[in-house]
Amino acid sequence: MSGRFIADLRQALQVNRLKVCAVDCAATGLEHATVMTFGELESRSLNLAAELQRRFDTPAHGDHVVLGIATRNSSDWLVADLACLFAGITALPLPLAFSQSQAEHLAERCDGFLVDAAGERTLAERWMLDFPESRLRRLSDPAIEQPLLHEPDGVSDWICKIIHTSGTTSRPKGVRLSTAAVGAVLTSLREGMPADAHRRYLSLVPLSLLLEQVTAAYLPLLAGGTVHFLPEGEPLLGEPGTSPQRLIEWILRVEPTALTVPPVMLNRFYEQLAQGDAQSERLSRYLHSGVHITCGGAAVSIDILNALAEDGIPVFQGYGLSENASVVSMNTLQHQRLGSVGKPLPHVQVRIGADQTIEVKSTSLFSGYSGKDPSACSMSDDGWMDTGDLGELDADGYLYVRGRKKNVICLPNGRNVSPEQVELEYREYPGVRDAAVFFDETHGLVALLCVESAPDRDELARWSTRRFSDIERPSRLWLLTKDDPLLEQLYTVTGRPKRADIATVFADLQGNAADEHACLSL
Repeated sequence: MSGRFIADLRQALQVNRLKVCAVDCAATGLEHATVMTFGELESRSLNLAAELQRRFDTPAHGDHVVLGIATRNSSDWLVADLACLFAGITALPLPLAFSQSQAEHLAERCDGFLVDAAGERTLAERWMLDFPESRLRRLSDPAIEQPLLHEPDGVSDWICKIIHTSGTTSRPKGVRLSTAAVGAVLTSLREGMPADAHRRYLSLVPLSLLLEQVTAAYLPLLAGGTVHFLPEGEPLLGEPGTSPQRLIEWILRVEPTALTVPPVMLNRFYEQLAQGDAQSERLSRYLHSGVHITCGGAAVSIDILNALAEDGIPVFQGYGLSENASVVSMNTLQHQRLGSVGKPLPHVQVRIGADQTIEVKSTSLFSGYSGKDPSACSMSDDGWMDTGDLGELDADGYLYVRGRKKNVICLPNGRNVSPEQVELEYREYPGVRDAAVFFDETHGLVALLCVESAPDRDELARWSTRRFSDIERPSRLWLLTKDDPLLEQLYTVTGRPKRADIATVFADLQGNAADEHACLSL
């Protein structure tokens, strides 16, 4: 299907015309949701595609028109994305949580923008980007029924997406992906996953991320399934104000047959199941119902994976990056080894380089960046990509990820510490939402902990002393509650810590009495 995934999407829309493909949930519950059928999605996206071909017929940069998609997760996003695919237009999905400088950096490459009400407000009020009306297309406006001027032939390869990826700087670079790259990943995923896994899905992560496009849009549509979108105002994972507990409540309302979640949700599942109340009983029944759970995006606790597996709840850990069209490897029902990120997808080759970095070669590799960044993945002359991640392969071909090469902290005593391993341990402590370990010239190793509420400081100190060796144990813990506005400055929109910014802000705050109180010495 590599070069034909657009044609296969068209066919899925036609075959399942009368079935519901998307549900926009209402804050008051599913009974007030708005639904869209496959036939309605086909009609809306094809009519919009025909309009876009006529309206944006001359690209400002490159060979293809590039349109930014600035909408919340909704059926409108599906219409916008499919319209671009069907029109032969490159889509650049923009996270609404972007800062002004981040948005400007990518928006300058766009010939126009597809927006809903939330996206239009974000462009004007948050990003303060002033574009003429001719460059905006509001998705609430109906499209005139008319034929496409031309159709992608399903064979020719072209850049269908530019996906933002956060690097070492605050200005994101765009990963350029071809139809063949996206199609290759979809083919391998559909071969490795149960055929009916995506018959009902709940989108919990911004659709600006490629993995969410694959799991919440393409896999359900190709399977004739239904994707549910959270109501406007309900923060998604990685957005400010996200509540894992609230998301569990939505999971129990929708009861999706597949979930793709980051480790923070697994941690919350584990904590909820241990409470033994009515909510935990409901969650237990759901998690034992056969839901297919995949997890990735950060290090996952082997203890939690083992505990869930022993309770009869399998979780399939995977690994990937945008530069390989979202997925490199994953565990499956047939091949599962806890602690690993599974075996490489059928179309992907993986090897471990001389410096223990994971190198990838595949038909789904990206077609270059739209910008430059010090964290960019490098390519060898023979087509192997250095991911920058440290790892190893066992004798059976299972891949293990050990952290980021660039994140290894070299201490003054000559010892090295992998911050990801320390962070993983802290995320297991009750009430810790996230952790980021860094080095400070004055205090040495420091861990920023994002917590639900202020913890018992004496107990946290005792736990840290028991848990870590003298080498890897932080000398100070910087405690910030989950609603602290500073966190938005210290994390990317994908939820990854800006390590350099964290270290700089921490150093600047030292000497302030209030900020000193937020620190715990070990």
